[in-house]
Amino acid sequence: MFFCPFAAHPELVEGSLSKETNSLSVIMNIFQNIKYYIAQHNLINPGDIIIVGLSGGPDSVFLLHFLVELQKTTPLTLIVAHLNHEWRQEAEQEEQLCRTIAQAFNLHYITSKISELHSMPRFKHNGSKEEYARKARRYFFEKLAQEFNAHSIALAHHAQDQEETFFIRLIRGTTLTGLTAMKPRNSLYMRPLLETNKENILNWLTSHSIIYALDASNDSPHYLRNRIRSEVLPALRTCDSRFEANFLTTLHRLTTTEIFLEKLTETHFTKLSYHDGTRYILTLPDLLDTDPVLLSRIIIQWLIKEHVPFPITHAFLDEIIRFLRNPRGGKHHIHEQWILVKKQKKASLLKI
Repeated sequence: MFFCPFAAHPELVEGSLSKETNSLSVIMNIFQNIKYYIAQHNLINPGDIIIVGLSGGPDSVFLLHFLVELQKTTPLTLIVAHLNHEWRQEAEQEEQLCRTIAQAFNLHYITSKISELHSMPRFKHNGSKEEYARKARRYFFEKLAQEFNAHSIALAHHAQDQEETFFIRLIRGTTLTGLTAMKPRNSLYMRPLLETNKENILNWLTSHSIIYALDASNDSPHYLRNRIRSEVLPALRTCDSRFEANFLTTLHRLTTTEIFLEKLTETHFTKLSYHDGTRYILTLPDLLDTDPVLLSRIIIQWLIKEHVPFPITHAFLDEIIRFLRNPRGGKHHIHEQWILVKKQKKASLLKI
């Protein structure tokens, strides 16, 4: 389903923004805040090549318009990428909409269907179509980023997506790291809209009569994210009108604490380990005397440094700690390709 507040607007064809005084005021208020956020987190630099994920929905359409506007003052190469999941009847129309928008801005446009990603690895399928689609999109975007030597992959997650992610992780059980939710940058991925409210995005699109697609599945109570969006967040706003501002403040404090703990973890990891030219060796007596909170973080840091795939669960970490505390030496399989080796009060990870 496509939505346009008014009749089709010339800017969809011409790729230009409205020059009305009121519209320019809206642009300055919203766009300046996003520019400040980008500068604050060093998300974009002149000359960057950026893959822009475009679904056709309001958030990604807004993000593309913002980046095109930014391109007027900052040299950027924008490559628009759309993955057709082939699951809904409207998928072909959405693909055509994305193509039309990219062509209106004279941008390089690349699209693919999931069924055409022949080299895509076989992801473990847990029954969630949404999770499978997310992995497929990441594969598609990262493949393009490698092909074009891109600096970033721009995604359109906004402030309310951040709130929903926080409560999803809280409900399912997570760590402090998990509660800090999505990051402005995570490897190649950047999210310039994380502190932009959805209401402002929709108002901006409406004020410019810009067409975008609406996904009916976003209203389905079948999905936890949708239930949080329609039930939990409105209730919190009703409880206290300051919810949005207070949530952001709390998230900033959690993030500051997380950054401090990351630095502390790295300091302790350096003290408790050494690299023999092949792998990291940890000294067990000192490691096992570490506070339990820091111990878990050091083990996670160790696994990440050795590039070991692992599930971030309490059960997995407890399993490793039990093995390390056992006075006997030996080997313990923690992954189909990795074993944990313990010998002479030292521990290492070995790929098999």
